[in-house]
Amino acid sequence: MKFDFWTRRLCVFLFLLIASFLLTGCAYKIKGWSQEAYRSPDFDLSLLKEKGIALLPVIMTAAEPLENPSRTGQSPSAPYTPETQAGQPIEDKHRAINNAYRIRLSETLLSKVKSLRPGLRVVSPGDCLKLINDAGLTARYLKFDREFTKVGVDSMLLDGLAQALDCRYIFISQAVVGDTTSEASITIVWKFGRRSVLQTLKISGQIWDTVSSRQIWEGSGVGYNRLSAYERAPLPEDVVEEAVTRLLETIMP
Repeated sequence: MKFDFWTRRLCVFLFLLIASFLLTGCAYKIKGWSQEAYRSPDFDLSLLKEKGIALLPVIMTAAEPLENPSRTGQSPSAPYTPETQAGQPIEDKHRAINNAYRIRLSETLLSKVKSLRPGLRVVSPGDCLKLINDAGLTARYLKFDREFTKVGVDSMLLDGLAQALDCRYIFISQAVVGDTTSEASITIVWKFGRRSVLQTLKISGQIWDTVSSRQIWEGSGVGYNRLSAYERAPLPEDVVEEAVTRLLETIMP
C-alpha cells in the first residue's frame, strides 16, 4: 500500500512537472539588430525638425512561402499554431498577413518617431494618403507603391509628393515578414508534429530630400524569434515593436 501511495505521488509530480514545462515553454523572447547602410554628409536631424518629414505607409514585399504556394486545403498544425482554413489559398493568407503588418508597422513607426522626437513635424501615413488623393496623385502613388522595390522613386514624383505633403523630407520604408522552417522533427514525451521555425520581420527605411531629389539616409531593423516545440508564436505587435525600434535607433538614438 505504501508503495502504491508513493507511486501515485510520483505520477502526480511528473504530471505537474510536464504541465509546468508545457506552460513555461510557451514563452518567447524577441531579439533584433539594426544596420545603417548609408548616411549623407547633408543628413541633419535639425533640418528634419525644421522642414518636416512625411512617413509614407510601409510597403510590404513578398516573402518566400513556407510550403508549395499552389497547395490549398487543411494544413496540420500543432498546439499554439493557427490552422489554415480548408480551401483557403496560401497566397490569400500571406496577403492578409501582409496587410495586417502594413497597418501595424505604419502606426508603430509614427508612434515611435513622435516619442523619440516630440518636436519633429511629422505627416502621418494616413494623412499622407489623404493629401496624395486630394492632390490627384493616387494613381501615380499606387504605381510607385507596387514598383518601388524594382525601380525606386523618380524626381517628378518626389516633387509632387513634396507639394502635396508640404514636407521637404520623405520617409520611404519597406518590410518583409519571413518564416524559415527546419526539417528537424522533435520528440518530447510523444511525437510532436511541428518543426522549428525562425520568424523574422525586417523593415528598411530611406529618407529622401525632395529639394535635391537625393537620398540622404538608409538603414534597416530586424525583429526575430526562433520557435521550437511548445513555444507559441510571438504577438505581431511585439515583433513590429522590436523591428521598428531597431530601425529608428540608427536614425534617432
